[in-house]
Amino acid sequence: MGFLVSFLLVFLGFSKCHAKVDIDSTQPLVIPVDTYTPKITSADVAQIIPTDASVAKGCSTSTMMTRIADRSFNMWFNSPVIQESMVGHMAKETQEKLKTDVVVPAESKGGITHKFAFRVEAFQALAKMEYTGWMNAAINYDAKAASTDISVKEKVLVNKELFVTHKANKDQDLSMIGLAWQW
Repeated sequence: MGFLVSFLLVFLGFSKCHAKVDIDSTQPLVIPVDTYTPKITSADVAQIIPTDASVAKGCSTSTMMTRIADRSFNMWFNSPVIQESMVGHMAKETQEKLKTDVVVPAESKGGITHKFAFRVEAFQALAKMEYTGWMNAAINYDAKAASTDISVKEKVLVNKELFVTHKANKDQDLSMIGLAWQW
């Protein structure tokens, strides 16, 4: 019983609030609006989750997850915040260092200048080589899709080009010959 009385005395003595608050002079609480954190919109979701014709009916779950992860990373990496960060600047510098142009000048005034342009886009897993000189040719290799595109173009008339293309990936090989013209 003595314990209960001492507990009540201690509890009542310490539980008394000594703070004085004047309700009339109290200012309202203002919660700031977060304008810095970017909001995710339905357009952002549409860019990340493939919902269009690019989704094949026989597409496996792992393929779909790979596409979603790839699109998410690309959207994040291409955002202005990341592009202006140290990582974004380093990526741009690396990308620029992986570009090389080789020009072999013509030996005579009417000769042909040969130009080779090499591009490695490491963050997109692409390698490109272009040649201009006797003809226009390009080879593109996409490591993610394991596909290669080869195209050769030759101007046959003032406004017409003959082109030959070959596309190869793990599923098929496709070769085409065509005539393109401008008017």
